[in-house]
Amino acid sequence: MTEEKYNFDCVVDRHDTCATKFEEMDAKFGRHDLLPFWIADMDFQACPAIIEALRNRLNHTVLGYTTPPEEFWGSITGWLRRRHGWDVDNNEVTFMPGLKKGLSLCINYFTRPGDGVLIQPPVYHSFRSVIEGNGRRVVNNPLILDSEGHYVMDFDGLERVMESERPTMMIVCNPHNPIGLQWDADVLRRVASICREHGVVLVSDEIYGDMMLGGRRHIPTASVSPEAEEVTVTLGAPSKTFNIPGIVSAWCVVKSAKLREPFYAWLSASEFNAPPITAMVATQAAYEHGGVWLDQALDYLQANVDHAAEYFAENLPLVKLYRPEASFTVWLDFHELGLSREELVKLIVERGHLALSEGSTFGNEGTGFMRMNIGVPRAILDEGLSHLAEAVGSLSDGSAAIPTVKFDDIPFVKMQGLGNDFIFINCLERPLDNLSEIAIEAGRRHTGMGTDGILAVLPSDKADCRMRIFNADGTEAQMCGNGIRCVAKYVYDNKIATGKTITIETLSGVKTVEVHTGIDGLTDTVTVDMGAPIFAPADIPVRYDGDRMIDVAVAVKDTEVRVTAVSVGNPHGVIFVDNFDGDIVTGLGPELEKHEIWPEKANIEFVRVDDSHTLSMRVWERGAGETMACGTGACAAAAAAVATGRAEWPIVVRLVGGNLDFDISDQGHILLTGPAVVNYSGTYHTPSK
Repeated sequence: MTEEKYNFDCVVDRHDTCATKFEEMDAKFGRHDLLPFWIADMDFQACPAIIEALRNRLNHTVLGYTTPPEEFWGSITGWLRRRHGWDVDNNEVTFMPGLKKGLSLCINYFTRPGDGVLIQPPVYHSFRSVIEGNGRRVVNNPLILDSEGHYVMDFDGLERVMESERPTMMIVCNPHNPIGLQWDADVLRRVASICREHGVVLVSDEIYGDMMLGGRRHIPTASVSPEAEEVTVTLGAPSKTFNIPGIVSAWCVVKSAKLREPFYAWLSASEFNAPPITAMVATQAAYEHGGVWLDQALDYLQANVDHAAEYFAENLPLVKLYRPEASFTVWLDFHELGLSREELVKLIVERGHLALSEGSTFGNEGTGFMRMNIGVPRAILDEGLSHLAEAVGSLSDGSAAIPTVKFDDIPFVKMQGLGNDFIFINCLERPLDNLSEIAIEAGRRHTGMGTDGILAVLPSDKADCRMRIFNADGTEAQMCGNGIRCVAKYVYDNKIATGKTITIETLSGVKTVEVHTGIDGLTDTVTVDMGAPIFAPADIPVRYDGDRMIDVAVAVKDTEVRVTAVSVGNPHGVIFVDNFDGDIVTGLGPELEKHEIWPEKANIEFVRVDDSHTLSMRVWERGAGETMACGTGACAAAAAAVATGRAEWPIVVRLVGGNLDFDISDQGHILLTGPAVVNYSGTYHTPSK
C-alpha cells in the first residue's frame, strides 16, 4: 500500500475564518497589514483523518450527550506508549478543556491564593498571566546562558528561591517554549528531586512533546524517575501537533494516586474533564490515524528550520537564530543590532511589516529577542524572511537609528479580468526603472495591494501603446490575455487611443484588440487577436524531440501526467483531467511550472472537457501561483482541446473568475473575448531609490 503524501506547500487563505492571527493584529500591533508570524498555530491544512472523522460524526444529525468510550482514553495512552515509550494506564489520564485552562485548573486545585508558583523565563507568557490572574505569586528562576551560549537551568538559583520564596508549585516547560529545548533526563530528574524535597507539585507542560525535530525523542518529565512520578502532573494536547487548536482538546496524566484521585474527583464534580463531541472525535482520530501526517509535517518543519538558518547565516549574520529541538517556532536574538526594545519593535513592524512575538512578553529576559512561527508553507516563510532582511538592511551602517524613508507617489488603477487582478501604472510620461521591485512590493497579499502582477503602459513606435507585465514575483511575462484587455480598456476609456480598434505592442509581438462598449460608452468587453497558437517545441520553448508535444507523458512527483505544450505568446502546459479533486492544482502546478522540460518555466492549465464547445479550467501561473483566470492559459486550453480532438470552435472556457469566449479567424488566429473591469484607483507609496 502506497503511503499518502501530504502537501505542506499549499497556501491556505485564513481570512474570514475568525483566525486570531488576523483578528487580534490591530489590538496587538496597532495595524492590520502585517505578515503574521506571531501566534503559535501552523498554517498547514489539518491532518485529513481528523477532518474526515469530524465530517463523518456530523453526518449524524443528533448531537446529544455523549460519554467517551474506553477507546478514546486508549487512543491517548496508546499514542504515549508508541510515540514516547511511556506506559500510562487509561485510569491515569483525563480530559482537559485546553492546555491553558488545564494550567489554571491545576493552579486552583493545588495552590491557594497568595501561594508562589515558580517559572523559568523566558517562558510561555501565559504561565505568568494565569498565575497572576488567579491571585498567586510569580516566582522567577530565569534560565541562564552557559559559556557556549546555550540556555540551561540555574539549579543554584532554583535551590535558593525554593528556600526563600517557598513556592507550592513549579511549572516546567518540556519542551521549552519559546526556545524549543528538550530537557534531558538528568535535568528533569534533578528538578523532580528538588520539588519532592520541598513539597512542591511539578506541573509539566508538554504540549510540544510530539513535535520533536531531527528524529529526537521526547522525554516525559514523569517518566525519568520514581520521584518524578510522585510529584508530576503532566499536561499535553493534540492541538499544536495536528494543527487543531480551535478544537480545544487537551489531556492530563497523573501517575501518583495520592495526587490523582482527589484532583480527578474535583475535576469530575464540575465536569471540567468531560470532553465535548468534537474534541473527543478529533483527538481519537489524531492519535489513531495521524502518525504518518505528523512524520511528514515534522520533516517539513525541520527543512524550514534548516532553510531559515541558512538564510540568516547568508543574509542576516547579526541576528542569531536558536535552532529548536522541538516545536515550529524559532527564537531570534537581535542584540547585535544595538537597538532598544522600542526601536526593535518599530523596525520589525514599520519597516519589516511583520508581526512577530516580542521577546519581553516571555519575561524581561526575552528583551531583545523575537519569536517567529515557521509552521508555514515555504513560500510564506521566504516572504517573511525577505521582509526581515529588508528591514534589518535598512539600518544605517554603525547606527541604531531607524532612518526616515522618503516615498515616491505613484498613481495607479486596480483592474481585473475575471478575477485576474493587476495594478495598472501609466508610464507614458513618467518612466519607471523599478517595475519589477514594485510588482513584488505591491503584489504582497498582506502588506501590499494583493495582486497577480502589475501592468505598465508605455509609448510605442510600432503600435498605439506598449504593454509590460510583471508577475507578483517580479518576473516579466511576454503576454497576458486578461491583462491586455485591461490595457485596452484603460487606453480607450481615457482617450489615449482613438477608435475601437487598438494595437498594443507586447514582448510576443503587436496584438490587435477590438473594444466593445456598454450603454455608458465605456469599455465593456474586449476581443483580442491572440495570433495563431504555436506547437513547434523550439518556439514554445519546450524540450521535446518530436514535431508537436501532444498528450505526452511527463513524470512529476510520484505520478505521471499527459501534457500538451503550446505557446500563445508564452509557454503553456495543458493537462486534461476528469476533475479538480484534492490539491491537484496546488500540488502538481508548482512542480510542473519549473519542470526540466521548460527552459523558461511555463503556465500550467488543468482542463476538464464539459462538452465539445465547453471547457472548465484552473490555472497555475508562472510567477504568480494559482489565479482566478488566465487569458493566454484559456487560449492554450482551447487550442490544445481542438488539437487533441476533444473540442471544436467556438469554445467557452469556464474559469474560477468567470467565462471567456474563443473563436478562430480565417487566418487561423485565436480570437479571445472577455470583460475588463476597473476596481478602484489610488496612490501607491514606494520607497525612493
